[in-house]
Amino acid sequence: MLRSLYVTLIYFAFVILGVAAPFAFSLGYVWVDTFTPQNVAYSIITQIPVSMVMAGLAIGGYLVFDRRSPPPISLNLILVLLFAVWVTITTFFFAVSPQSALVKWDWALKTLLFSAFIPFVIRSRVQIEAFLQVYLFALTVHFMPVGLKTMVAGGGYGMSLGVVGGNSGLSEGSTLAAVALMMLPIILYLRQHTVLLPKNTVTNVLYIGVAVTTLTCAVGTFARTGLIGMAVVGIALFLRTRHKVIVGLAGVAVLAGLLLLTSDAWNDRISTVTTYQTEDSAMSRILVWRWTLGFAADHPLGGGFNSYEVNEIHFQALDGSFETVVMRSKAFHSIYFEVLGEQGFPGLALFLGLMISTFLSLRRVARWARVTPGMEWLRDLAYALEVSLLTMMACGAFIGVAFQPMLYYLFALSTCLSHQMHRLRTGAATVPAGRAGAATAVPILARRAGVKPQA
Repeated sequence: MLRSLYVTLIYFAFVILGVAAPFAFSLGYVWVDTFTPQNVAYSIITQIPVSMVMAGLAIGGYLVFDRRSPPPISLNLILVLLFAVWVTITTFFFAVSPQSALVKWDWALKTLLFSAFIPFVIRSRVQIEAFLQVYLFALTVHFMPVGLKTMVAGGGYGMSLGVVGGNSGLSEGSTLAAVALMMLPIILYLRQHTVLLPKNTVTNVLYIGVAVTTLTCAVGTFARTGLIGMAVVGIALFLRTRHKVIVGLAGVAVLAGLLLLTSDAWNDRISTVTTYQTEDSAMSRILVWRWTLGFAADHPLGGGFNSYEVNEIHFQALDGSFETVVMRSKAFHSIYFEVLGEQGFPGLALFLGLMISTFLSLRRVARWARVTPGMEWLRDLAYALEVSLLTMMACGAFIGVAFQPMLYYLFALSTCLSHQMHRLRTGAATVPAGRAGAATAVPILARRAGVKPQA
């Protein structure tokens, strides 16, 4: 009961904050979408259509109170909207599994449209950081228990270690490991540049603790995707830093500490990366990717959402018995093959275009901020989002999360940074003069966000 009451109070806190600062309604939607309070609480909030209500408040709050300085039309916005149109066309005209496709279309379309909406309401440095802090807060609830349990007793593949059960979304080990590592560069950015929280020993220790927990969470899931993500993050951060010796030594120390946490079971699981030919899970992914290429050749415009449900793959057993195994409805397990199989070559072109456009946009922001005094925060955030995007692009090659929010939040944030750079260059935005020690207060947050509190 106490858990339900606590979660419900957080939900209504976003509603109250949104009355003074309408962009907070959008933060509330991010929290609901990520934390999924209806799956965590036992009562009270489970009776409320939390996502629909918060989405309505976010859109209504913007239309009624916050329609000022709309962002210019960007390439990312055009690509996202075109993608939304295309997935709708494939769902209603090309779907090979119509009923299942309609179910996925319902939530995937919301993800696309909300990511297009974010740049309209997240317009300043304070608002961008508020978005990051809320997203981190919501995600921490998922990866913190896994990380702590791994430190105490070790993890395990396929074990339910988080607050939400099941084997989808953030309750699935590979996805959780990828998202936790995606957040690591963002955590390091917030530790150095936060303006919403006081910068002192306590917050510094908290950020470091959360960063360490993301790593132990990735290890504790026993997901091979986590190993790939750690390699990408480690290499990218090493190349970005100007203190390569210190960072290198710290990386070795962290790696040694993580190895102490691992067990023979973890080592056996990870070692299958190099022996995929004899490992059922890895080999089955390669087979379904091969099937997807053939399917795309026959359905170049895509087969609609969940088109994998029609696959039937015959292969020889890997145990030496020479028996023929039939595998049906094997999921894509890759964002690239997922989009190719479901949305065809036009959808894949739009999806890859979004990634390329986002990366180039972040590069432009970083280059401008690097030579502009006082823009260290913008430069470092652009760098952090680049690493996060690269991490998800690498990990996404082995998990099917092409339409889950994490990638689209990165796309939207890159647009927010690009718009912020434009406003700073034209004098439409100003550099904050100092830190906010009590930024959780509604009037202060509203004032710093540039939103006049509503009566």
